Amino acid sequence: MAGVQYKAEIIGIRDTVQMLKKTEPEIFKEFKRSAQTAVKPIVDDARARLTAASARTGGAPLPGMKRPWAPGGRQVFPWNQTKAIKGVKVQVRPSKEAFLTVTQREIAPAVFDIAGRKNPNKLSRNLDLFAKASRSMWPAAESKQDEVTKNLAELVDYVNEQTNSKLRY
Repeated sequence: MAGVQYKAEIIGIRDTVQMLKKTEPEIFKEFKRSAQTAVKPIVDDARARLTAASARTGGAPLPGMKRPWAPGGRQVFPWNQTKAIKGVKVQVRPSKEAFLTVTQREIAPAVFDIAGRKNPNKLSRNLDLFAKASRSMWPAAESKQDEVTKNLAELVDYVNEQTNSKLRY
């Protein structure tokens, strides 16, 4: 599935999150909920880009995407706008790679987003009318990077205050 990863260096966030998960599971649960809210600008922007792309032809970015297509038995199309919008998800996993990931969990919008990145073909050339690959997820992440970084910095400060006050008593 298509995913977005960008590095925003917030000093101590990975260590804080890993320590939090081990020592304060309740605060970690609250952190996960708040982190999803902090990254919501990217999710909203990616969803808006998908909506704008499918509005051009009345339901799918390209007219052919409305028809069923299942190469090798795997259903790729038809495009379902509701699923495309709901497919943009935030995952919170404190790992070495990334602790927050915004992904597209549905295949048709993932194809729309990434088609032609490695191997240009007729589909990707038609989709290039919207933008070059990545068409929705990465531009959304880049445009909202400052806002998300600010939200995450505030969240880390809040979590640090919560854990420090618990450690004092």
